[in-house]
Amino acid sequence: MLQIAATVGIVGYLSYRNGQEAVNNVASQLRKEISDRIEADLTTFTATPYVIAQIIDSDIRDQRLNPNNLVSLESYLWQQIHLFKYLTFVSYGNEKNEYVGASRDISNGTIKLSLANATNNHIVHIYNTDKNGQRTQLYRTNKKFYPRQRSWYQAAKNHGKVAWYPIYKYSIYDGLGIGISLPHYNQNRQLQGVFTVDMALVQISHFLHTLKIGKTGQAFIIERDGNLVASSNLEKPYTVGKDNQPKRIKAIESQEFLVRQTAQHLQKTFDNLQQINQSQELSFFINGKRNFLEVQPFQDGKGLDWLIVIVVPESDFISQINANTQTTIILCVIALVMATSVGIATAQYVVKPILDLKNSAIALASGEFQQTVKIVRNDELGILANAFNSMAEQLQSSFQALAEKNVELHQLNQLKDEFLANTSHELRTPLNGIIGITESLIDGVAGELPNQAIANLNMVVASGRRLANLVNDILDFSQLKHKNIQLQIKPIRIQEIVDLVIALSQPLIGKKALQLINSIHPDLPPVAADENRLQQIFYNLIGNAIKFTDSGKIEISALLVNQHLEIIVSDTGIGIPEDKLINIFESFEQADGSTGRIYGGTGLGLTVTKQLVELHGGNIWVISEVDKGSQFIFTLPISIADPKANINENIQLLRTSSYLSVVVEDIPTSKSANTSENQNLHILVVDDEVINLQVLVNILSLQKYTISQATNAIEALKLLETGLKPDLILLDVMMPKMTGYELTQKIRETWSASELPILLLTAKNQTSDLVNGFEVGANDYLTKPIDKEELLARISTHLNLVKLKADNLRLQAEIEVTRKLQRMLLPSQKELNNIQELEIAAFMEPASAVGGDYYDVLVHQGHIKIGIGDVTGHGLESGVLMMMVQMAVRTLLQSNITNPIEFLSLLNLAVYGNLRRMKSHKNMTLALLDYCQQKLKISGQHDNIIIVRSGGIIELIDTIDLGFPIGLTENISHFVNSMEVDLCKDDVIVLYTDGITEAEGDNRVMYGLDRLCNLVGRIWEQSAHAICSTVIEDVKQHIGLHTVYDDITLLVIKQK
Repeated sequence: MLQIAATVGIVGYLSYRNGQEAVNNVASQLRKEISDRIEADLTTFTATPYVIAQIIDSDIRDQRLNPNNLVSLESYLWQQIHLFKYLTFVSYGNEKNEYVGASRDISNGTIKLSLANATNNHIVHIYNTDKNGQRTQLYRTNKKFYPRQRSWYQAAKNHGKVAWYPIYKYSIYDGLGIGISLPHYNQNRQLQGVFTVDMALVQISHFLHTLKIGKTGQAFIIERDGNLVASSNLEKPYTVGKDNQPKRIKAIESQEFLVRQTAQHLQKTFDNLQQINQSQELSFFINGKRNFLEVQPFQDGKGLDWLIVIVVPESDFISQINANTQTTIILCVIALVMATSVGIATAQYVVKPILDLKNSAIALASGEFQQTVKIVRNDELGILANAFNSMAEQLQSSFQALAEKNVELHQLNQLKDEFLANTSHELRTPLNGIIGITESLIDGVAGELPNQAIANLNMVVASGRRLANLVNDILDFSQLKHKNIQLQIKPIRIQEIVDLVIALSQPLIGKKALQLINSIHPDLPPVAADENRLQQIFYNLIGNAIKFTDSGKIEISALLVNQHLEIIVSDTGIGIPEDKLINIFESFEQADGSTGRIYGGTGLGLTVTKQLVELHGGNIWVISEVDKGSQFIFTLPISIADPKANINENIQLLRTSSYLSVVVEDIPTSKSANTSENQNLHILVVDDEVINLQVLVNILSLQKYTISQATNAIEALKLLETGLKPDLILLDVMMPKMTGYELTQKIRETWSASELPILLLTAKNQTSDLVNGFEVGANDYLTKPIDKEELLARISTHLNLVKLKADNLRLQAEIEVTRKLQRMLLPSQKELNNIQELEIAAFMEPASAVGGDYYDVLVHQGHIKIGIGDVTGHGLESGVLMMMVQMAVRTLLQSNITNPIEFLSLLNLAVYGNLRRMKSHKNMTLALLDYCQQKLKISGQHDNIIIVRSGGIIELIDTIDLGFPIGLTENISHFVNSMEVDLCKDDVIVLYTDGITEAEGDNRVMYGLDRLCNLVGRIWEQSAHAICSTVIEDVKQHIGLHTVYDDITLLVIKQK
């Protein structure tokens, strides 16, 4: 069999090697073929400009072309670019800085003519052309253009002959170009001008894109300095920087992974790309996968020196080889299996009886006592088989008896566990009554008691709470002992758990001068743990530290050690003697007898903690020094997963509810509290236990709450159905006929959790019980025996939340009313359309909070009055100030005051007085415009006013010296001025607030005044409505998903 296996392996290996050789040959042939095609196309591409240059030079020498006749030169250049598809630009510039050129639009192939000379002030005018090359309409104008300053002109001047000039970024197209420049001299060898023949490099990329280079192969061309020229993935070979200037990118900076990795390999292989002077066939690995690489130099003999790079992943060729290899392996395995099967069958035929006996012995050793051997023989093997069967029968009988006894013991143990659970529940219910009634007596529910009586009652409360803790410890100890606790492991952030436990442990401090400090860094990774058991660990350790520390601090910190978090709970307490440290985690152990007597406890807390930590896969130990303090240190494994993605929604509700009790821990709930407000608050208490009901009534009556009682859920429903609408319900869970869960569901059919809070009270303390309560709609959950201070704090919290909800709804209603008033006060588009002399388009969109943007337009005594302003800040006050200004402006206009100083001074005086009465510090920028007979009179201070003259020329009017913010000071008369501007037909006035210029995009960059001016300067010929719509659309596109924090207001005014 070994020989067969070796033969199969050799055959498979040779098959695989032959496949590899085939892959290498095919890859080499493919790279060579593609390289030759690219070289041929580049040769044609780069030869074209020189052919055109020769034609131009020949036509000039034969006097078929006169460069001084720019009109005929236009047609000539158009014919050249029309005939040669590779050309992007053919142009001519002379020593007079005159320029004429023909260009092909990269996107659609249309040909345009460009002119720039002294007649048009050297501003480039670009024209569309018809099929005969004649200029038609003006396509667009560009900035001033002086050809003598251009790099291509200087290149020809310096070389004195036809030469390539460097790759550059087109100014009117999105792409890079390269070309040659041809100097033109007169008979005296004086330079007259320069011709250029230019081609777009994207054409090379398009050609490379058409090549089939395996399945995922790439081809690209680079210069010797590594700059990218073209690539088959059509990637742009440049980027645009923050200064809006183009920057060439190197191949090692490419966005395409395969191109970038290939360039990096070339850089590592060759210290300088100038070293590559002949074709190179290479291979390299990316993430363990092989790639074939070929580098081919390309030189046109006239200055171009590029590298053609082709890279093809081996996986593009090897799939069929892998399939064949897989087939070979399958056939080899089949042959091996057949040969092995024949051998095994032969062996079994010979030694089957011995194998049967061996297998039965192994089965018997594994506990399968019913196993027997079926061997019918009279020789020694038959005797051995009979003895084996007899032994197996005896063992089976013995183990069956043991199993029955084990079942009986297990049932007894289960009864014990059930007894502990039931006893725990039964003990918690009377404990709640004992503690609650006793605390009520201490608080004076039955009248003032002597100090001795109060002291004795305090002892009763303390004893009751000790008994409750003992019940909890015994129950957890029993479950851990029998490994019955199942952990719900998920990612947990330690800092959040510690925050929660510290907050809920504050009441344990009492009057001690003790600080609880959470020093766990929030950037530490989460741990893999059960959230509730982790809380229990911290409760035990922090509670233990509080118990044994009278002053100083208790600090919780953590360190990352390998793949675990090491968590330290440090205190400045009494410490633990060294001889007691070894047994500190043993059951029922304490530091010594005196400590137990002074501080109490069962000795189970640390035992439970240790078992819970070990259940999580961690360790716990202690470092302590007497009279200086202790450090309890435990480890937990870290989690790789994100805790946010694994938080159980119901447990999160539990955490939020528990935290509420901490938020209000400073709200007084004792007899010194201000209980006068509580008289108007009504609480319904529902509990079938009369003692528990009395406990709650005693606690609440001392706080002057109005109380209604019900002894079961049915009675509570009847009270609610007859019109009782309490402010809060305290509800027991375990009641006859209808549980507290079912009653909560019934109540939620009528009132939501924000309208009527429900606090569940029960002796059940399992996480599933709490989760069930929140699922049916409860707001909070308290476990009996109930702590009076915690109960009052949670009641106060939920009542305050209801009040805050109502206040919030009222404020939202006020804001909505103010926003509607703001809309109502703005002039409608119909009013604006009725103005005869001007076309006015307006847009205003308020922010989420009420802002103070303002504009108004009205006709008064033949004048068109226009106002625009912006109140500082946002909110209700800003909206009110905007409305005051609008009404004041319209009122003052009726007084026929035409002097802007007097008008704005009176307006400011009225607004200033109102703001002082409102005790508001708001103010408002306000500009007033008066239009009549093509004259615009401006007064008041606001953002710059944009006037777009004919041709898109921008004129900015700074209003900083024309006024002063309204409402900032009492007298502004010495700040107010006015100015007058003459308007012409089709002039555009743009008014806006800073909500436009200061609008931030997703990258936190503001929209800006320059962008606004550039946009309106380009579209000034459109209608006012079209300009307004285009600007607003551009602003919103800039903002994207970013939050809008300010009103957006825009007025576009155009003279008809």
